[in-house]
Amino acid sequence: MKTLMLASSLILFSMASQATSFSDRTAQDAIREHQRVVADYAQKQGKSVPEIEDYRYGMNLDMYRFVRLSQDPRNCTVYPRLMTFEDTQGTLRTVRYSMFSRCLNDT
Repeated sequence: MKTLMLASSLILFSMASQATSFSDRTAQDAIREHQRVVADYAQKQGKSVPEIEDYRYGMNLDMYRFVRLSQDPRNCTVYPRLMTFEDTQGTLRTVRYSMFSRCLNDT
């Protein structure tokens, strides 16, 4: 009986760690894809690729033109998301913030 409980615990732990790894990997893939698209956009516009800034409460987001929002991995977790925009000076900016993603079964 103890062996069965131990085996069950190990299986559940393994599944949980794989789920965490999968969602971390999915979020990182979304960030890399976002940065790739922003780099292409910056090159076409003759602008510098922006450094990623972490959002701070009350931060002035002088948005003039929206460029891109990173994808939602739809895995029911809090994950980092990027938003890129041009400010009124024409400078590209990318802001990282955290949000709760939509779940896979949400429509």
